[in-house]
Amino acid sequence: MNRTLNLCLIVLLSVGISVSAASRELPAEIMGISLGMGRADARARLQSLGTLERETRKRQEVWAIKDARISHLLVGYDPDMRVRYVTALARTGGPRIRYDEVAEVKDAERVQNQGNYKLTWQVAARSGNYVLIAHGHDAQYLESYSIKKQ
Repeated sequence: MNRTLNLCLIVLLSVGISVSAASRELPAEIMGISLGMGRADARARLQSLGTLERETRKRQEVWAIKDARISHLLVGYDPDMRVRYVTALARTGGPRIRYDEVAEVKDAERVQNQGNYKLTWQVAARSGNYVLIAHGHDAQYLESYSIKKQ
């Protein structure tokens, strides 16, 4: 009886571990701004986070964010005025953001060139393929990260 119970527990634990690891998806949003979101919905969310600083050619916006870790969000729209990309800029002097807080570092394509680090994750999702990119001058902490449609 005990042996059967132990075997069942081992199977359940191993299935649970593999399900939780597999179900961890890379974020398709930054601070509630998700890829494909309509401009009106994105702006409503952004207004709750900060203030619009600049709008360029009506297809990209720069928002100053009231957050200890993120200073600005850059949001780009496609011709249908749906979010095409979002970039978060880490606040200088604020609490730092580790690459592994964004996504699993071991799964990233890594490039290091003259003290610059770039980690890239390619994501195939039901809603469409996208890429997550993190940049920084430090091996552990990022300065910006982005999600964008491919």
